[in-house]
Amino acid sequence: MKSIFSLLIFLIFSNYYTGHSTKTKIKNYGNVKTLYISEFNFGEKTVSAEELKMEILGRLSKQIADKLGFKDTVMLERKTYLYPDKTSLFILEKNDTNYKLLKLDEGYKKMQGGSGVAIRIQSQKVSVEDVLKMVEYAIKNRKKLHGKLIKTDYWLSETDKIQILANSQEFISEITKVKSNLVDEIINEQIPLSDNPTMKIFWKNNEFVFGMNLDKLKSGNDYADLMKSQFRFCDFEYYINSQDSYFFLIFHNAKTFSYFDGNEDNTPQKITIEKKSWYPFRLGKEKIGTKIILYDTPEYFYVYNINKKLLQKIE
Repeated sequence: MKSIFSLLIFLIFSNYYTGHSTKTKIKNYGNVKTLYISEFNFGEKTVSAEELKMEILGRLSKQIADKLGFKDTVMLERKTYLYPDKTSLFILEKNDTNYKLLKLDEGYKKMQGGSGVAIRIQSQKVSVEDVLKMVEYAIKNRKKLHGKLIKTDYWLSETDKIQILANSQEFISEITKVKSNLVDEIINEQIPLSDNPTMKIFWKNNEFVFGMNLDKLKSGNDYADLMKSQFRFCDFEYYINSQDSYFFLIFHNAKTFSYFDGNEDNTPQKITIEKKSWYPFRLGKEKIGTKIILYDTPEYFYVYNINKKLLQKIE
């Protein structure tokens, strides 16, 4: 029995120590350019909410630009980090729509061109609604943006810093607390966020929605009737897609998650889980009957019973 247990531990953690690198995604939506830089990069099966928000913000920022008749470039840059003790940074500026956050640590120098407006945000999380209000404000008040920037310390490391021009938190709060009819008009749009053939993720009514992809199933199919439930929430930390894409683990924050496979009988509201590492949980590649395995450190792992909704820690 001990040898079988040891083999199980080896199989679970054999791919635990893998290289971790920054994730960078660049995408254009007409005249809206987006850049996403994140320390959260743990493979294609583990995706943060902040990454999905860039798709939402890109599409809805394009609608704002169109409705305001703004034809020039809108640059939307986001840089996120894993650790909560870093200071948020906001920069709303005009006539510099080059990729700035990508090169800020290397000593950014403004290049020629790049007219339009830029909204640059470095933070752990953002509100979609708040960022859209910043986009609207920057377009409408682009001639005033430079006067709203102040000298701000930007830390390259724990001991090394430079000064850059950025906005104060008070200035950003003044923008986001004001009601916007334009943002209210578009915030409820449905935006697809996954092209997975088995499961669907989309944004609707200012919420994330997870559900099974039943489009290819014929009406009256027993499976389709069983898997009609959807899981909705305003925000979350990250999700893990299973190897065969037949279920998700959705982490609402670092220490609470929900299992979802489209069957409402299997989906608890929240399961609390202990955690030591800053890194997200990993999911064992194989489901063992009605059980799945989670881990975030080689010191222990968890076995979750889907049917009983019970979590067991094994050290």
